[in-house]
Parts: sequence; C-alpha cells; structure tokens
Amino acid sequence: METDIKGSGFCPKRLGNTDAYLRRLVDTGQVSGAGALISRRGRTAYRKAFGMRDMRNRLPMEEDTIFRIYSMTKTFTVAAAMTLYEQGLFKLQEPIAGYLPAYKDMHVAEHDERGIVNLVPAKNPMSFEHLFTMSSGIPYPGSESFSSRALSAILERFSKAGGATTAEIVDAAARAPLCFHPGERWIYGFSHDVLGRLVEVISGKRLGEYMEETVFLPLGLKDTAFCVPEEKQGRLARAYQLTEKGLMEIHSLATDPGEYREAPAFESGGGGLASTLDDVGRYGNLLLNFGKLDGYRLLSRKTIELIRKEHVNPAHIRAFGFAAQRGYGYGLGVRSMTDIAAAGLNGSYGEWGWDGMLGTFFCVDPEEELVAVFMIQRIPGSLEDLARRFLQTVYGAIDD
Repeated sequence: METDIKGSGFCPKRLGNTDAYLRRLVDTGQVSGAGALISRRGRTAYRKAFGMRDMRNRLPMEEDTIFRIYSMTKTFTVAAAMTLYEQGLFKLQEPIAGYLPAYKDMHVAEHDERGIVNLVPAKNPMSFEHLFTMSSGIPYPGSESFSSRALSAILERFSKAGGATTAEIVDAAARAPLCFHPGERWIYGFSHDVLGRLVEVISGKRLGEYMEETVFLPLGLKDTAFCVPEEKQGRLARAYQLTEKGLMEIHSLATDPGEYREAPAFESGGGGLASTLDDVGRYGNLLLNFGKLDGYRLLSRKTIELIRKEHVNPAHIRAFGFAAQRGYGYGLGVRSMTDIAAAGLNGSYGEWGWDGMLGTFFCVDPEEELVAVFMIQRIPGSLEDLARRFLQTVYGAIDD
C-alpha cells in the first residue's frame, strides 16, 4: 500500500511529531518496535515502522510485520455475527440458550454481607445483546472474583489437556457462575468468545472459515487469520513485557509465536487473530465507509450505526475502572466517543474502534474521514496511554 498525503489534509511537517513520538517510544526502551498507519479521505497519508520486531535476532519492525491483535479480534467477531443478524437469523434480545443449551440455566455468584458466596439462579436469560455489550456477567479467567476463579479452574483443565475445540471450551465455560445477573452491569470478559461460537452454530462453519469467506478474502485482508503459516513466520513480531530491568521477551503459551503456526482447535473470537497495518487499515476504511469498500459491502450503513451506538450505561463502565474508556461509551463490542472534554483528546464526537492487550489499536473517525492504526507488542499494552498519545499527534497534524 503506497502512501499519498496529497489531498489528505495532513501537514507533512506536523506528521513529523508522529515520527518523533514513535521513535521516542523505541529510543527510551518503552517498546521494541512500533508501526502506524493513518488514512484520511481514502488516502493512506502515513505508513511507517520503527525499532525491532525481534530484538534477540536484530530483525527490524517493518511495514508488513504481523502482529497479535488480541482483543481487536472482537470487532471482527462482531462484524461476522452482524452479517448473520442482517439475514434475520437471530435477534439481539433473543436468548442464546436456543443455540447453546449449556447456557439455559445459568447461576450467579452473589456475596452476602459476610462475603459468603451463594449461587442463585440468574434472573434474566442471557441474550445476544448481553454478549455483544459485555453485560452477560461472564468474566475473563483470573483471580479477581469467585466467578473468574471458577472459570480459570475450568479452562485450566483444557489448557493442560490441549486440543479442545471452540465448542468444547465455550460449553464448559457455562459451568462457571456469572459475576452478576445478565444486563445488570458491564464486565470485560469471555463474552465475545461465546459470540464466536454462536457464529459457528448459526453459520454451520468454523469461525475462522466463516470470517475468511465473509470478511478476509472479499476485503483483500491477506495476513489476517487465526494462524501464521510457515512462510510468514519470519514476519511475526515477538512479544515483550516491560519490567524494571527493561523489555523482556515473553515465552508464555499465549504469546509464543509458535502457537500461530497451525489453525488452533479453539479459535478465540475474543482475541485469537493476527494481522498487519495494511489489513487493519483496510478494515477500518470499510467501517469508515459504513460497511462498504472497493465495491464490496460487508454490512449496511444502518447496521454500522447500530454497532457504534452507545448501548451500555456509562456508570457501569466507570464502575469497572477502565481509565482508557474515559469519555467513551460502549456499543456492540466497540468504544465510541461521547464526551471529548472528559476524554481529554483533540478528537471527534463519534470516533470509535477498539484495541488489544499487547497495545494494538485502531480507530475510525467519520467526522474527519480518518482511520488511525497503532501497533506494538508489549505488556502492559492496551490499558496504557501509548495509543492515546499517538492519536494526539495524528489529530495535531490535521491542517485544513
């Protein structure tokens, strides 16, 4: 993809602030490498990479480097699911138990005044909308609550055995109690992995297969998939953790590049995809153009409007403590700017998108006809302000 700043409304000199910012992240040891792509009015005005994709082997970050995009996967899962919605195959308020019987009789872990946990029947059936909006009560596995610990124990057994399918893992997750009654709160968790399984059930195809046929191939996304084949392995960036001693390469199961060599049995709709600057940029431009790009329509304008509309009570998100969400509401799997002053960003009302655990980020701004993509591979990543500062330089370079 060639860059063409002419007619984009960006000042080349002021885009030097973006260069300087990305170089500074690398030079100060905050990241191993960084890549960014900025397009406006259909023109790719900026596409650069800095630093290393592999520090140990001294391999440079390049414009076609492949990144683990983790939770940015959620937006692709939402888009895939909404193609089925447009066919009238489900309703947002419809209970999911009709498709996944394991979710028929869910329980909630309630705590009394002494902190004792009681498991009580869920007041409300879990719906598609609850999954889309993270209001299902399903947490991520972890140690933060009784429910997250229970889910950890269940999924840990699968990770030790290996080879479990999406269907097996999603059905097993239903055995963990919910954090709250569906629809009553918001929690970032396993909901979109369940949604990915629903795509499989309704379409009759594996999630990766349906995404490839419906999203990736028609849009020309050449490097977006749940695996990175052998011939592309050299382009896959290593993942790092920022420690007191500096950047340390991560060798855990979830981030080992070897884990992407073959299509996984469990295709995580919540975080399993790998992608590139160009692919995310094209996808972002499809969303910017209300579901259509280069003659291919993935979703209708009205469906895109539904996705980016605020669906969640803002107080629920604030209570969960996502500082990066300040000034944003939450739609169907995406953040959407609702308060520019609260966000403290020189952006636009209605700017929307999502990010990933290792610091990958993209946003779509209909008012400015802008798509911005920022890619790093570092923990902490998505909850830091690195992408926000990048976006400040992007908006600061607009010159019309």
